[in-house]
Amino acid sequence: MTAAICIAAAAFSATELQSRFLETRLPLDKQAWYEACEREGIDVTKRARSVPDERGVCKFNRDSRLVQIVLGKNAAPSGDWSENLGADGTLHVAWTRKENGAVCCSYSAPTNWSVFVNAYKGRVTRYGSKIMKTRRGDDRPPMYSLPSGWRVVEGEEYTGANVREAYATFEKDGEGESPPRVEAVWPDAGIRAVYGATGIVVNAESAVFFPVAKQPPVGMYTPLSDEGCLALGVTHHVEGMQAGPYRSVPYPEKEINAGFNLLFALRDGFRMLGFDKVGSLKGGKILLSGFDSHYPNGHADFPAHFHIINDCRDGSQVSHFYMDPTTGRLTQDHFQDMNKPAGCWDRVYVHFPGDKWEMYDGYANVAYSIKMLDDGTGLEVSLPNGQGAFRAAGSMPCECVSLQIRDSDGTWRHVGEYRVEDDPSTGVMTVGDETIRYDPDTSRRIR
Repeated sequence: MTAAICIAAAAFSATELQSRFLETRLPLDKQAWYEACEREGIDVTKRARSVPDERGVCKFNRDSRLVQIVLGKNAAPSGDWSENLGADGTLHVAWTRKENGAVCCSYSAPTNWSVFVNAYKGRVTRYGSKIMKTRRGDDRPPMYSLPSGWRVVEGEEYTGANVREAYATFEKDGEGESPPRVEAVWPDAGIRAVYGATGIVVNAESAVFFPVAKQPPVGMYTPLSDEGCLALGVTHHVEGMQAGPYRSVPYPEKEINAGFNLLFALRDGFRMLGFDKVGSLKGGKILLSGFDSHYPNGHADFPAHFHIINDCRDGSQVSHFYMDPTTGRLTQDHFQDMNKPAGCWDRVYVHFPGDKWEMYDGYANVAYSIKMLDDGTGLEVSLPNGQGAFRAAGSMPCECVSLQIRDSDGTWRHVGEYRVEDDPSTGVMTVGDETIRYDPDTSRRIR
């Protein structure tokens, strides 16, 4: 922001600048609004896009209990370091620097916090791989034999085992090292296949391979075909694979089912509003997606939710819809307004049943609005100026979701019902008459 812009912005109050930003959606107006909030002592919810401070902490969001800890080469002094963070001091963070420069971090936070950690791994070479079981057994991992100097990276983000597979990250000091020859022995489960590797030789209870993936290929996400400006991706779940924060709660079966039912109903609703046409969302696209429950590469997608995202040229608007674990009804939305230009800040709003908000295209135009129905049974999506609307809702969204479209006379017409079934063991998902097939090992779509 130039000095002239700063001087001009300083003449307005935070309320006036907020109104100006909502009208223009310009990054400079947004930054000026936040700066006015800071001047006036308003405790805004924000995550500053800045370099880490001397503690290695940035993107700190005070009100919504979100914090990103970025630990880089120079993020902290040598030796151990710890402190309490947050407005109430309830987030305890500790880190240690290793001889190769790597920064190790641990934290303790209340369950209503979402913590994201990016740590400098040091001057090392890493490769990852995944091994599929022949038979279900306990969660004891395989035994790995590695060449001298190589080691298995510890931590659930990097290495682990579950009812379906084992995954591992292999590391050696130094940069640009060639992949090591790994021998894995797994008598408790047997080995069926290896992914993220070359030179694979599999026997009944052992395998030899050279890992080449940058990180273990543990994702369970199937992107479906883009349709104009609309895209839907589904994440699969297997009971017994819960990891990360999902280890501390019951398997989220009802949230999984409700998320699937709502996402496919929403897809058809957005189709009916014309967003499956090229150019229907100027400067962007609508992305619909679910959540991960198996902690892939440390992705803490917790608690259970699904997303409606406008991914636009100047940033993205992301709604995270959280659900009741007994009914699948919507309880709240955490809305992130994320601008791409460096130096601008993200804002997080919390919406509740009955709330309504607008979603924008990449040119600051209102594309559509979203309303959470008063009873949490679903969503109503409307085009500007009464041009069209649909409702995706169900009294028990975990069992069934109905789609209604609003006709030109204002009446609501029933279009269809959605009961999605997903079987990750065979790679088959059914949505009414539609069948989606995918590789059960990799989740790659099979056409």
